[in-house]
Amino acid sequence: MKKVSLEEAQEVHRRAIIIDGHNDTVVERVTRGESPLNWMRRDPAYNSDVPRMKEGGVDTAFFVVGDGPKADILVTMERTLAQIEENPDHLALILQSGHVEEAHATGTVGVLMTIEGAAYWLHGAVESIRLYYRLGLRALGITHGEGGAERHFLQGSESPKGPCSAAERREARKTAQGLTAFGREAVKACNELGLVVDLAHINDRAFYDILEASSKPVAMTHTAVCSLCPQWRCMTDDQIRALAAAGGVMGITFVPKFIDPADPSIDRLVEHICTVADMVGIEHVGIGTDFDGIGDTPVVPDPTQLVVLTQVMLAHGLSEEDVLRVWGGNFLELFRKTIDHRS
Repeated sequence: MKKVSLEEAQEVHRRAIIIDGHNDTVVERVTRGESPLNWMRRDPAYNSDVPRMKEGGVDTAFFVVGDGPKADILVTMERTLAQIEENPDHLALILQSGHVEEAHATGTVGVLMTIEGAAYWLHGAVESIRLYYRLGLRALGITHGEGGAERHFLQGSESPKGPCSAAERREARKTAQGLTAFGREAVKACNELGLVVDLAHINDRAFYDILEASSKPVAMTHTAVCSLCPQWRCMTDDQIRALAAAGGVMGITFVPKFIDPADPSIDRLVEHICTVADMVGIEHVGIGTDFDGIGDTPVVPDPTQLVVLTQVMLAHGLSEEDVLRVWGGNFLELFRKTIDHRS
């Protein structure tokens, strides 16, 4: 590795449009009873807050406002929107790609609202997706691992958890119950409206079903490389190639057990990034921190330390252009192909 000073990294970091593919702080705060949200001040009880995100250069994040049976989605959306209205110098609602660029130019944190574990809040009705879109939702996570044959589930069987073998992954692709009829309706509605379809936590059969069903590129917002860390939540080489062929983006997560249970270092995290870049091209990899959704210390502990990841990426030989793509350029391009275009 070459030597890169923190000052050199900071120069590159300041030029980057930084998009975090997954942040749970909003839904976690509402779950803990915060009303209004206290994220306008530093709070070490969380991985992230607005002051630390601004200090770390975060321009936009996919903020989870609906997560399975956690805090009520409408309450969470209302508290989030209220914060944006009350703090226009610090927060901005992201409804299109241009808003991300505006957030970067003005030093505000862009809020792109997303759902994780959509079945719990859609109730089997496509109209729910349309309503949440009207309220500002711009991404939808197909599942948080849940699944079943009932009408409201988007995938037909649950997603396995924990370590896995290559043989188990091959078998799961054959035997898992994939995208349900309602799941197909939901993907179609997302394509029509202009919502990013998020495949994180999905089972292996439904993953490929969505690549066939979606007319627009999709994201796997917070994941890692299975060949480096054999976990069900990580993507196989075949999946990475298929996602790239469909024009999608995968966000490398900061969850230690998905990077390397024995060595969850920033160097190891960058190895995941470089592996994807070598396999399918740098244009298909981003970052999805999972701040405040981990239950453990993230590989990069908080947003103020993001510049260290920039430093390590440069040290591993990634060019400045590569780093800018990883930090946000690739997700921004995905937004231009999805949320900017209603069918």
